[in-house]
Amino acid sequence: MTELSLETATDICSVAIVRSGTLVAEAMATEVHQHASHLTLLIKQAMEEAGLSFTEVDTLVLSDGPGSYTSLRVGAATAKGLCLGIPRLQFYTVPTLHALAGAADGMGADRILATINSRKGEVFGQLFRARDLFPETEVLNVRLTDPKWRGRLLKGAGLGHIAVCGPGQARVREALDGDNAFTFTEPETALARYLLADNIRESRQQPDVSAYEPFYLNAPFVTRSKKKPLL
Repeated sequence: MTELSLETATDICSVAIVRSGTLVAEAMATEVHQHASHLTLLIKQAMEEAGLSFTEVDTLVLSDGPGSYTSLRVGAATAKGLCLGIPRLQFYTVPTLHALAGAADGMGADRILATINSRKGEVFGQLFRARDLFPETEVLNVRLTDPKWRGRLLKGAGLGHIAVCGPGQARVREALDGDNAFTFTEPETALARYLLADNIRESRQQPDVSAYEPFYLNAPFVTRSKKKPLL
């Protein structure tokens, strides 16, 4: 089986190809916010590196979010285009935070807090049980400016030792005041290859590709033009 995965939920987009359980190609943007201009080029680069044609790809796996509204839409549009052009492709999505938790080193921790940057002073976060990646919370908007944000994670229940991973961990680190219950671990970046890991296959969903919308959690942040107030 040959699987192609697309990661577009965060600032850096990437592509990975796994064949018979082995990573055979990977391509990543070298700059942030290059999804619209680079994603299809990265797919082509990975396919060429793997020496494959699209007729040999069986499965397409997409990072479902949460994350950047615009970036997720680019990923969804690209996935829909591929499935339209290759009707036999099996289409799956994977929750982005679950993929990050699956790639984290949770050894010695009770829980893994997977994070992605959200709005200013906030991260998207979700707690997973370290031993089996069971999601212990829904995806949350963690407001790091709230001095009680730690207690709100599990509604006052004890957190134990928490390993924090993902692109939002820098914000979490800044918000902590020397709390030794928290440690920080790789990955710091969401990558397409994490979507294809064996330990998160149970988190896959198979939506109707024609009706599919990513999991944004937050509505897009829209600002009004000061020069053209009607826009």
